[in-house]
Amino acid sequence: MSAQPGGQPNRLHLVQLAGGKGLRVGGDTPKQFRETGQGLLFAVSLREFLEVRAETGRVVSITVTAAPRWSGVIRGELQNIFPVDSFGTSRPDISIHLAKPGTSRTESTWHALQVVAAEESPQAGDLVAVHDAARPFATANLLGELMQAARQAGAAVPGVPVADTILQTDRDHSAAVDLPRDSLVAVQTPQVFRWELLLGAHSWAAENQRTFTDDGGLVAAFGTGPVVVPGEQGNWKVTTDGDWRRAVGLLA
Repeated sequence: MSAQPGGQPNRLHLVQLAGGKGLRVGGDTPKQFRETGQGLLFAVSLREFLEVRAETGRVVSITVTAAPRWSGVIRGELQNIFPVDSFGTSRPDISIHLAKPGTSRTESTWHALQVVAAEESPQAGDLVAVHDAARPFATANLLGELMQAARQAGAAVPGVPVADTILQTDRDHSAAVDLPRDSLVAVQTPQVFRWELLLGAHSWAAENQRTFTDDGGLVAAFGTGPVVVPGEQGNWKVTTDGDWRRAVGLLA
């Protein structure tokens, strides 16, 4: 499958996971809703993703998972990206939705997919990208590469080589297995999937009360291993206070 029926570029539904407490950077405001030189942190990557090449696909919806208390903040920030007439409508070709966060990352994505299914009625050939709001430096080029790979394989995740030696230890840390670095990658987001595959995988996970650290691992357990696309060294995650200071400096 290279595109939608009729040869049109794939429609892409963006899911932005912004429901975490995000307080390891300190303070009372979750990091994803803090101000940077390029707007609130959660919106930096969204603005970039809207620049994905037209021949690759087009963003038709954005769904942000966040606690209801942040809905006004999200709406106000997205108005800085493009005019929003009312919550749920934006520029003519993109819809905006909110989804409640879950008790796990898996459940949060499931909630978002249910909103997309109800509000967007995705078509055959649609793609969905799931991204962590705390990764503001992912590029539109990376998203485009993942979309191309997901069209063919059904699922694609970005990965970068592991530089450090990785040891697998027992619970008491008394034994260790040296894992070969040449067979390991650190997985990033965004991760892109065919709509019907990700929805089916999450339906299965919800029914069986399964949780995973990312959606690539979920679809692999469901039976479709994602292809790994070269990730970006600059696509790092803002986790600690040091990370936050570094990100603010880069986004100044």
